[in-house]
Amino acid sequence: MSDQYDIIIIGGGMVGASLVAALKKIIGESHNNKKIAVVEAVPVNSESQPSFDDRSIALSYGSRRIWESMGLWASLAPEIEAIKSIHVSDRGHLGATRITHTEEKVEALGYVVENRVMGRVLMDEVGSLNHVDWYCPATIEALEQTEQQVSVQIKTEQGEINLKTKLLVAADGVLSVTRQLAGLGVKREDYKQSAIIANVLTDQKHQGIAYERFTTSGPIAFLPMTENRYSVVWTCREEETSRIMQLPDDEFINALQQRFGFRAGVIEKTGERFSYPLAYTETEQLTKGRVVVIGNAAHALHPVSGQGYNLALRDVAELAEMIVSNEDPGHPLLLAEYRGKRLKDMRRVYRITDSMVKLFSNNISLVGHLRASGLIAVNLISPIRSLVARQSMGLLGRMSKLQRRLPL
Repeated sequence: MSDQYDIIIIGGGMVGASLVAALKKIIGESHNNKKIAVVEAVPVNSESQPSFDDRSIALSYGSRRIWESMGLWASLAPEIEAIKSIHVSDRGHLGATRITHTEEKVEALGYVVENRVMGRVLMDEVGSLNHVDWYCPATIEALEQTEQQVSVQIKTEQGEINLKTKLLVAADGVLSVTRQLAGLGVKREDYKQSAIIANVLTDQKHQGIAYERFTTSGPIAFLPMTENRYSVVWTCREEETSRIMQLPDDEFINALQQRFGFRAGVIEKTGERFSYPLAYTETEQLTKGRVVVIGNAAHALHPVSGQGYNLALRDVAELAEMIVSNEDPGHPLLLAEYRGKRLKDMRRVYRITDSMVKLFSNNISLVGHLRASGLIAVNLISPIRSLVARQSMGLLGRMSKLQRRLPL
C-alpha cells in the first residue's frame, strides 16, 4: 500500500464500488499507474454492509446501459427481473396511468435486483484489482486541502494512517463524515414518513408489472422480482411505523392488502421487514477544492420514483468520464465542469420526486380530483406519457458516454 494516490474514495458500498468499476479500464500501468484507494467502514463481505443487504433496487434502463459499458451486465442479468410495464394509481380515486416497454421500444423499462446480488457482482469485479488499495474497515478522521492535494487521516484497526490524493471522492452516504469535514453544508427536509421494505409472494404471476399506488399516508410500490416475488416499499406516516413493524406476519399482510388493494393478487407470504425514516437531503455544494460529493452523500431522495441509485450512477458515469480525460483528476476547474454538467439532472429529479410526495400524500378532496385528472391525462396523451417514461428510464437530458454505451 502507498500513502500517495490519484483518487481516494471514501465509501466502498454500492456507489463507491460502482465508481471503481467504471474506472477499471484506466487503472494500471498502461495508463500511467493511476492509483486508487477505497476507505470503507464496514469489513468486506460483511453481512452488516448496508449497501449489500437483502433489500432491492429498481435499476432504470439507463442504468443498465451504464452497467453494460462497465462490462458487468452479463454477470448481473441472470439474477434480475425485468419491469415490462408500470401501473400508477391513486387509492380512492378513479384514473390510472400505464406505461409499457413496447410503446417505448425498449426491452424493459427497468429491472429489479437484490442489493446483495449487485454487491457480489461489484466486489467480484473490483475487490482484487491491482492499483486499488482497500482500507477496510477504516474511517476518515480528518482532512486538509492545499491547491495541489488533499491530505486525509484515517483510522484503521492497526492505528491511524495519513494519505494524500489529487482527488477525494465522498461516497459515504447520507450522513457523510467526509462532507462534514470538507465544510459542506446540507439542506434537509423531514417528510415525517418511513419506508417499510419487505418481499412478498402473491397468488398471481406478476408478469413483469410494477405498481405504484398512492395513498394519503404515502405511496406503496410493488416491484416484480425473481421467483415471482414482489419487492414492496410501503411508505407510511412516522407514527405508524413502529406499530406496523411489530405486527405478526398475518396481520402485516392484511394491513398491506387493505392499503394497497388486490391489483397484484392476494398476498400469501411475506419475508423479513426493514424500515428507515425518509427525508430529502441535498448538499449545498457538490464540490469544494479537490473534494467531490456523489451518491447519497450529495442527494438522498424519497423512494417514490426509485431514483436514488440511478441518480448516483449517473454521478459515477459523469465523474469517471471526466477523470479519464484529465491528467489531474482533482483539478478545481475539472470539478467545476462536473458540477455544471450534473446540476440540471439532479435538480430535475429533486423537483419531480419532492413534488410527487407532496402532491399525492394528502387527503384534500380537490387535490385528489386534480391528481386523478392528471393520471387520466397522462394515460391518454402519448407524448406526455413518453416524457414520463423517459424520465423514469434515466434517458432524459444530457447523457454521459457510459449511458450511450461508448468507451471512456
